Amino acid sequence: MTLEVRASPGFETAAETLRGALEARCWRHEGTARLALEIDEQGLSLVRDDSRPPLRLRLDFAGGRQGYRLAHSSHQREDLIRALGGLPRDSLVVDATAGLGRDTLLLAAHGFRVQAWERHPVVYHLLADALGRAGQAAPLAAIVQRITLHEGAADPASLPEKAVAAVFDPMFPERRKRAAVKKDMQLLQALMPVHPDSDAEDTLALLRASVTRRVVVKRPLQAPALGPRPPQAAVRGRSTRFDIYPATT
Repeated sequence: MTLEVRASPGFETAAETLRGALEARCWRHEGTARLALEIDEQGLSLVRDDSRPPLRLRLDFAGGRQGYRLAHSSHQREDLIRALGGLPRDSLVVDATAGLGRDTLLLAAHGFRVQAWERHPVVYHLLADALGRAGQAAPLAAIVQRITLHEGAADPASLPEKAVAAVFDPMFPERRKRAAVKKDMQLLQALMPVHPDSDAEDTLALLRASVTRRVVVKRPLQAPALGPRPPQAAVRGRSTRFDIYPATT
């Protein structure tokens, strides 16, 4: 199916640029859900038109609870930060699967310089739009300045400086229980009906060979570890586990 790109008055040029970027990637929506991208004065949104009411996803780091948490909370207590093992502030960290950007922002808020990749073109543009808006809002501007976002599969070997660590969040396995799924996950599942991280083990091996210290892999609490060898250690949260693998360089 095609994914419609719509624009409010005054945003037609931005919509045409976005259409061109998606066409250049030769990307096509493979699912059956009726999805559209909308651009207006509030930013870029992913909309599912065939649900009642329509589902809408717009990433917003500048406002709401997430923006406040990033700017004011102590990140040292976060499980992801603990799993990275006390890296010095200003360390270069790779986020191999930026997704909706929550971990990316957390890493930058802690003081790391973050090189982040997102391979899905629609998710990439949603995140790039949100980071652009957050970069204009104090006090998040200083946090966003520490993030460089790339489109495509993670390529840490292309960086002029070797990263100290990497974070990798392959998409979680499908839930076995019929539990309510959050709106953003419903839209992502509709956007990506085909699992995009079938090469997760190869990505883990690539990252381990590309950093100087460790790779942290985010997993559901009860999910098996990624790859044939067990992690060196893990930090366990309420529903998520962060597996730690040493660098192989």
